[in-house]
Amino acid sequence: MTPSATATRLSGTLVPADMMGLVGRDPYFEVNNNILNTQAIDQMGIEMAQLGVRWVRIDIRLPVDYWASDAAVVTAISRYDYFINTVAPRHQIKVLLLLNFDVIMGVDANELARGPYSTDPKYGLNYNKYMQVWMTRAWQIVARYGTKIGAIEVLNEQNRLPRYTSNGPLGNAVPATVVAQLTTTLYRACRGGGLQTYCATTPIILGGLHPRGSDDAAGRLVQTDMAYLAAIYSSSAFQLAYSELGRWPLDAVGYHSYPWELAFIGVRNQTQAYDRLRAQLVALNDPLRPVWVTEIGYNVAYSTQTELGQANYLGAVYRVLASRLLSDGSREIPVVFWFKYEDFPPDTGSNAQKWGLVHIPFVAGNCTGGACYQPDGRPSYYRLAWYVYRDLH
Repeated sequence: MTPSATATRLSGTLVPADMMGLVGRDPYFEVNNNILNTQAIDQMGIEMAQLGVRWVRIDIRLPVDYWASDAAVVTAISRYDYFINTVAPRHQIKVLLLLNFDVIMGVDANELARGPYSTDPKYGLNYNKYMQVWMTRAWQIVARYGTKIGAIEVLNEQNRLPRYTSNGPLGNAVPATVVAQLTTTLYRACRGGGLQTYCATTPIILGGLHPRGSDDAAGRLVQTDMAYLAAIYSSSAFQLAYSELGRWPLDAVGYHSYPWELAFIGVRNQTQAYDRLRAQLVALNDPLRPVWVTEIGYNVAYSTQTELGQANYLGAVYRVLASRLLSDGSREIPVVFWFKYEDFPPDTGSNAQKWGLVHIPFVAGNCTGGACYQPDGRPSYYRLAWYVYRDLH
C-alpha cells in the first residue's frame, strides 16, 4: 500500500462512521466450477475493514430460472453463506442485501409487466408468475439469513431497465404498481407476518431510483424519477398499507445520484438533487423519510476523468451528504454506498470499468462474469480515493 498525499484527514465536515457504505464484489463471481473461492472473499473482508467500511451492499445473484428445482435454488443461495454468516460479522460490517432482478437470472425482467395478475393465497393481490417466483425466493433468502441481514433493498433502478433481449426495450420501467406491491408484501411480512421472526426490525429500502427516469421505444422520456416515486406512493398497495398501518410500507428511499445522470436532467449538484427529492417526499406526505444512496461512483476510465478527480469527488460527496439534516434534526442520508470496491471487466477500451477503490489483477481463464481475477483477491493497486475514503471518518 503506497503512501499518498491524500492519506491525511482534511478539514471539513466529518462523516459519521456509520455512513460509510461500499458496493462489494458479489460472492456469485467467486464461484467457478461450483467451487467457492473463500480466499478472495476473506481478502475483501480484510480490505474493507482497513477502509473502515460499516455497510456493504451485496446483490443476490441466483443463476436459476423459473423452472429450477428447489435444490438448485438452495445451492445458489448457499454460495452467499460464507460472506454473510462469517466474513461480514468478523469485521463488524452490516450487509445491505439487494433483492434485485438477479434473484431470477435468465428471465427477462419485463415479465413483471405482463399478466395475468391474480390473487396469490400467500402474497395477496395482483401477482403474476414473475412476482410469485421472486417473492418466494426473497422469502427463502430472508428466512435463511435472518438478523445477519442489516437491511433489505427491494429491486434496483427499476425505473430504468437495461436491455434484456436483442430486440427488447431499453430504459423502460417496471410498473410502479408492481414495485409497490412487492415492497409492501415484504414489509408486511417482516413487520407482522410470516417473516417477523427474521426481520421484524430490518430496514426495508425502496430500490435505488435512476435520476434519468424511463423512456419509450424511441428513447423519449415518458416518466421522470420523481413522477415514478409519486406513482409508487399513490398505488393501491401503498395507500392501503398507510390506511391500515398508519405509516408507509418502507423505511427509506434508495437513490442513485450519479453526477452525469443528474446533469442530463439539468440538476447541477448533490445539494440540488436531494433538495428536489426532499420536496417530492414532502409533497407525498412523507417529509421525514430517510434516503439511502445505494450507489454513487466515478469511473476513472470515462472521458477525461482522473484518479485525482475520483478522490476529490468521493470526499466532496460524503461531506456534502453528511451535512444534510431533516427538520427533526435526524440525518437525511444515513448511508452512502460508494460504487465500487473493485474494477470489473472490461479492463481496457472505450468501455473500461475502472470504478474501484482497488484494482485486483485480471488473469487468464474462463470465469463467471467474463473475467478471472487473481485467486487470492489481493489488490495490486489502491487508488487515491481509497485513502480519502479511509480518512473521512
